[in-house]
Amino acid sequence: MPEKYTKFLFSLILSFISIVSIAQQLHTPSEVQQYMEKSTIQYNLDSLSVTFDEVSLPIVEKGYYLTANKHGIQLEKKQFPISKKIKGLYKKAHKAKKKNNLPKSIDYYLKALKKAPEHPILIAELANIYWKKDDIENVIFWAKKGIELNPIDFESHTLLAMAYQKINNYELALEHITLAHLYNRNHKKTIEILKSIYMMNGMTYTDFVFFPKYKIESKDSTVVSIQANESPWKSYATCKALWQYEEKYKEGMGHIANTNNETIEQKECLLNALISYERMETGKEDFPEFKILGNSLRNRMVNDFILYEIELRESPLKIYLLPQTKIQRIMRYLISVRVNQEVISE
Repeated sequence: MPEKYTKFLFSLILSFISIVSIAQQLHTPSEVQQYMEKSTIQYNLDSLSVTFDEVSLPIVEKGYYLTANKHGIQLEKKQFPISKKIKGLYKKAHKAKKKNNLPKSIDYYLKALKKAPEHPILIAELANIYWKKDDIENVIFWAKKGIELNPIDFESHTLLAMAYQKINNYELALEHITLAHLYNRNHKKTIEILKSIYMMNGMTYTDFVFFPKYKIESKDSTVVSIQANESPWKSYATCKALWQYEEKYKEGMGHIANTNNETIEQKECLLNALISYERMETGKEDFPEFKILGNSLRNRMVNDFILYEIELRESPLKIYLLPQTKIQRIMRYLISVRVNQEVISE
């Protein structure tokens, strides 16, 4: 192995170690292989013979609110029916909208809002009508009103972002489309709008799903079959098999750092995949996730990579209960590391 490349891998490992803990020792693919060779379990690495179905990603439904009670901040699903006192006005507003009589529709919405001034459905629909009317000042006013009532309303953040982009307030446009995206991580329409606004601001966002393609099987406790095709996933899967079947190894790793085992396992397996990716001479363009992982590593944001690329993909509701400081950091990861702009390490 060339000296320059050896030094690169060494710095890669040191970076991962310092992120988890100064004292922690993560293992490289060759070290994982050595451990397996000494094991009483026989590990067989084969080509992957199965195909995977398209990944189904959870979408957050409308209507979630954060409410404070004696137990702290709770996530709650709320419904806001149209009451009898505004039902007539609401129907007239819809009828006028269908006929494309936007001024008349707006008039009925405003009358309804006088009777129910904090009704989120009325506010959201009125803001959208102002958008169709190209009345950006009122779009901003009513979208902000929607966010005041529900700060995690991704649709209001999206509309506000589009309005700010239209009046060339790029900073606020980026802020609100990024929040909209984080508040519904897998929402396809929001992702498309985010890509568009980022592009208008000179940033390219590539959408991909972190989906490790491998399979681990064991008919008994003595033989384990590891199936994967591409080099990064082979290393990732081999590491996962070690954690899954070697209890002493798992226990030993758990004692090295004040970090839960799942985090250590994920970081070690990511390290193994990344090293294999860096060794590839061709085909790197097929693995955008590892290019981004390398960027996050250089900027000491591996935890943010795991949260945004893996955890929020699987559990998008998790974002709502994170502290604002954490959300701000993920926004920083997204706008900088994720679109390949430089980040100054903290």
